[in-house]
Amino acid sequence: MATDDTGGIYFDDDFRIRIFDVERLEASKGLQENSFKFLDKVGQLQDTVKQYMALIDQQAEKIEAEKLKAIGLRNRAAAMEEESRRKRADMRLSLSEKQEELERLQVEEMSLMKLKQEQELMMAKLSDSGVGGE
Repeated sequence: MATDDTGGIYFDDDFRIRIFDVERLEASKGLQENSFKFLDKVGQLQDTVKQYMALIDQQAEKIEAEKLKAIGLRNRAAAMEEESRRKRADMRLSLSEKQEELERLQVEEMSLMKLKQEQELMMAKLSDSGVGGE
């Protein structure tokens, strides 16, 4: 390789004029190729990251949907439990009312039975006095 004394102009092996010396030119070309490879790899990395982010977003949506479903089921279970509690309270109240009514009817029946016995006794006395009085 021959160089000119001007300091900024170089000649390659084919005697072409160059601004850089051949070694710097080769180093620049190598750097350029490596830069392009690096940019390609960065682009691939970006694509991979986008794919992973899309998968993560999908999973996040599925998780959120399952979370909402679980909350809905929990609310439904709580509502069913409250409904069951309310029905038990209503049934207890109804049972209590029925028992009170049964007791009242039993007292009324006893009273009517006593009245019937008294009336039968009175009828027997009247029929005895009517038979004996003739």
